[in-house]
Amino acid sequence: MNGRLIIMGSGETGPGLVATHRAGIQAARAERVVVIDTPFGFQENAAQLSEKLVTFFQTSLNVPADVAGLRSRDADVADRERALDAIRRAKYVFAGPGSPSYALEVWAAMDMSAALHRVISGGGTVTFASAAALTLGRTTIPVYEIYKVGAPPFWLDGLDLMTELGLPCSVVPHWNNAEGGNHDTSRCYIGERRLGRLRDELRVGLLGVDEHTAAVLDFGEGTLAAVGRGGVTLRGDDDWVIPCGSTVELGAVAIHLGAPEAPEALPAPPEPEEVGFAQAMRSGDADGLLIALLETEERAQDDPAARAALRSMLVQLVSAAEIGLADPRTLISGFVDVIVELRRQARDGGDYATADQIRSDLERLGIEVRDTRTGATWTMRGKADG
Repeated sequence: MNGRLIIMGSGETGPGLVATHRAGIQAARAERVVVIDTPFGFQENAAQLSEKLVTFFQTSLNVPADVAGLRSRDADVADRERALDAIRRAKYVFAGPGSPSYALEVWAAMDMSAALHRVISGGGTVTFASAAALTLGRTTIPVYEIYKVGAPPFWLDGLDLMTELGLPCSVVPHWNNAEGGNHDTSRCYIGERRLGRLRDELRVGLLGVDEHTAAVLDFGEGTLAAVGRGGVTLRGDDDWVIPCGSTVELGAVAIHLGAPEAPEALPAPPEPEEVGFAQAMRSGDADGLLIALLETEERAQDDPAARAALRSMLVQLVSAAEIGLADPRTLISGFVDVIVELRRQARDGGDYATADQIRSDLERLGIEVRDTRTGATWTMRGKADG
């Protein structure tokens, strides 16, 4: 099963692209969203920006969101690995506005591209918008440095996830920006002239996404769809503009961008040791955990994917050590189910004050209740306070 990469030019939390988020979440069967907070991590109001994104996913899409916690370039290795593990195991990952150069500086200490590739190849959805979208390609435009500071146009090395996905190019959001009025702010604010200078320096294919527009790359279907208000521009030897509402074959996109051949379908990540590890974690099988760790360690010296898997296992073991191998949900599920049923009876009887109080009390204990069309469900957000 193959996943999706959604590249948004802007408007990532606006009403026009809510349906695009929803489709990506549903296709990935994601129950939660992981928000990568790195691009705006340098800002004084980073915590408030994170909370706004969490609120957006909760209120507009009825899906809870967790913040990865990757703001600082000074984060220790434990915090980095916890965040990277959350991303690798997520079904829907989002990152948005900020500074692409700052994000790349922080991510230089980890293999972010491999983590995102794993999400997509495992059937999940990665949605990157604005500054985060700039980081996806072979090279990145350092927008702040060029547009705000006035530095001569230059490229930064990007994550190069696009090449890994069979689409060798750099990504340019805000492609048709017109905020400058009497001066050119298209091509992500640097204008056509300066973008031309960059391409004279390095002839790289470009994938440009207009304002309030998304390019939806579906690797299972092998298609690219342009959705939203504008279009998607593929710049190879010439420009190919894909208007909103159109869908084209990914093979044709790859060839236009300079790939020698159409991309193959992404294989699901072959990680039997991780499957065994997950099963052992669920069942509390200490011997199974040890076997999975040792088998992964044998491959880790020569296999970057195995090294990443081993680090993920270690992070999960530390988390398990904090609460014990037994799943706390299995210990309390009977009690919580009774309380949730009492809340339902209160709601059905019109006693909304009691129903709301029960929900608030459960949230305080680390239990999140969600109302759906088929009834209420609950999940544990972490260790209960008491």
